[in-house]
Amino acid sequence: MKKLGIVGGMGPLAGCEFYRMLIEATPADCDQEHFDVLLSGHASIPDRTLAVESGDYAPLLAAIGEDLALFEHSGMDLVSIPCNTSHTYYDELQNLTSIPIFNMVKNAVSELKEKCGDRRVTLFSTRGTYISEVYCKYAAAVGLDLRYPTEEDREVVMKAIYHVKSTQEVRVPWLDPLVDKYTRDSGLVLFACTELSVLDILPQHADKVADAMSMMALAVVKLMKSEHEDFVRLLPRYVGGLK
Repeated sequence: MKKLGIVGGMGPLAGCEFYRMLIEATPADCDQEHFDVLLSGHASIPDRTLAVESGDYAPLLAAIGEDLALFEHSGMDLVSIPCNTSHTYYDELQNLTSIPIFNMVKNAVSELKEKCGDRRVTLFSTRGTYISEVYCKYAAAVGLDLRYPTEEDREVVMKAIYHVKSTQEVRVPWLDPLVDKYTRDSGLVLFACTELSVLDILPQHADKVADAMSMMALAVVKLMKSEHEDFVRLLPRYVGGLK
């Protein structure tokens, strides 16, 4: 049975939600048919947006590196990091470990391009993810039409993210009008922050909102439940940075 390491704590609720997604997506009739998971609750990891804004990301890498070292010692087969902004430093993080790290951003943009084609996608994320342009770089590589909200609307999204962090509330009604605004004329919104991933969205938004963490959960289950030969064959689709 393969083992998964999850770098949790970014934020704490998001890490728990990702594990719940994995459990719900895993076909299993008993406990032993689930794959083993080592979930860290490393809430003291430095703020990712502040790392991007300041350019001082060494403390962030060092903190996540502690989890990666633990996973190495524990014999994990795959690592997932449910935090979009941290993927700004995907290559640097992968260089810290021999365990393949699932690339959340790469997976999201590839899957959206395959399923949505030329459909317009608007990114809802942290300020750090916007500034780093990590999603833009991967989207350009596959030809995904990815756009940003206005500067004013980005601040509303950021406010929603930190509201979830501070209250653990999973309904943020004042975000609904923004989803309506950016999904007009067949547009799609991508939730690319794990705090947004925990939100209860309105039923009418279900087919208008894609969620990067949910997509990662389904893909991770596919990998973890595969036979060894298929695991090795599928890995390049889900790990590695831009060529």
